[in-house]
Amino acid sequence: MKQFRNCGTVVFISIIIRIMNSPGIPDNTTTNIRELVAALTRSESGKLVAVLTRIFGSHNLALAEDAVQDVLIKAIENWSLHGIPSNPAAWLFTAARNKAIDTIRKYRRQQTFANDISSLLESEYTAAFTLDDCFKEEEIRDDQLHMMFACCHPAISKEGQIALIMKTLCGFSIPQIARAFITSPDTIAKRLYRARQSFRDNNISLEIPAGHALQNRLNNILETIYLLFNEAHSASFHETLTRKDLAEDTIRLCSMLTEHEATKLPRTDALLALLYFHTSRLTSRIDEHGDLLLLKDQHRELWDKEMIERGVFYLSRAATGNEMSRYHLEAAIAYEHCKAATYEDTDWQAILNYYDLLVKLIPSQVILLNRAIVIKELEGPANALACIREIPGINFLQEYYLLHAILGELHKEMGEKETARMHYEKAIRLSVSETEKRLLRKHLQDV
Repeated sequence: MKQFRNCGTVVFISIIIRIMNSPGIPDNTTTNIRELVAALTRSESGKLVAVLTRIFGSHNLALAEDAVQDVLIKAIENWSLHGIPSNPAAWLFTAARNKAIDTIRKYRRQQTFANDISSLLESEYTAAFTLDDCFKEEEIRDDQLHMMFACCHPAISKEGQIALIMKTLCGFSIPQIARAFITSPDTIAKRLYRARQSFRDNNISLEIPAGHALQNRLNNILETIYLLFNEAHSASFHETLTRKDLAEDTIRLCSMLTEHEATKLPRTDALLALLYFHTSRLTSRIDEHGDLLLLKDQHRELWDKEMIERGVFYLSRAATGNEMSRYHLEAAIAYEHCKAATYEDTDWQAILNYYDLLVKLIPSQVILLNRAIVIKELEGPANALACIREIPGINFLQEYYLLHAILGELHKEMGEKETARMHYEKAIRLSVSETEKRLLRKHLQDV
């Protein structure tokens, strides 16, 4: 399997396809196994990487990733010959445990493993018991949480942190991550290389820090999850505008934080509430033709009521204590939209009050631009336009497509057709999503 190492998930899947297309394998088996492995790669590879990194040591992150890739390829070969096991995920974890034993045997004389268990891995007898403990479900869950903290170590750049979490904990390939952030696979590969180098150079351990370091690292993790959440709901990641799998990943990662005593804090609960509120509306954002629907045009009966209820639960839990974070305020804004039976029932004054607090907390141009949209609903397009003109540093957003989309809408409502057309045309040029371009062209035709 050495020739397959470091090939990335897309190439890995192509290897799977070649294996599956070998003579003698029925077509229906090929399809079933291919779909199953694709799903398992996304759902289980992060857990496998986390537990193997725990065993091998964080300095051997690449070795853990290689081992997981070998296990997945072995699954394809074995299942093609002997059929899909009754519990494929359990089969993978057993194979990963066996792979860990083989790797320890192979590199015992030339490689150091995790410091706290390295001595226990020297004997075949103690190694077997140690690995059994490492592969217990509660240990694997802790390992994922510890891996999150390691990925968000301050020695790693923010770009590297995001790429690491998407690769190691979410199972995304390098090309998929590159598409998410509108860059080349080579750039992402370099970010991952530098991040792994930071693991080795800084001897980053898989543990939850204490005291002030815990708070700083947790803030890094929450910000990283928040950025992933924004990407899940943005246009750059996928032609259909949303990526439900990435949205669900952010919920999974944040949920782990809300269940651990050290990280179960109001701002963590508030972020999870925000994730639930927005993800509840994902399916209604695109119509049957794949076109984007604005909030006022969405069919609210399609919103996931169970997710909204979960969001309410975590938002209520976030209200304990005196902390007020951006996640509290953004979750409150999202809740106002979720609880309104119709667009016309939206409590825009309450939303404006939340934005006023948010601006004091984070006076960014984008937040002020969003606030101007609320002003339009309350006071009309002219006042909204005046608010946008008064935004400090508004020129910073001149290459931001959404600024021109909003300006186009405001000028259209004011009857200033030529100016509206100019802004819509610029918004179309700046947008990277064909889905959004179609919506903007539709608005342009209506001017």
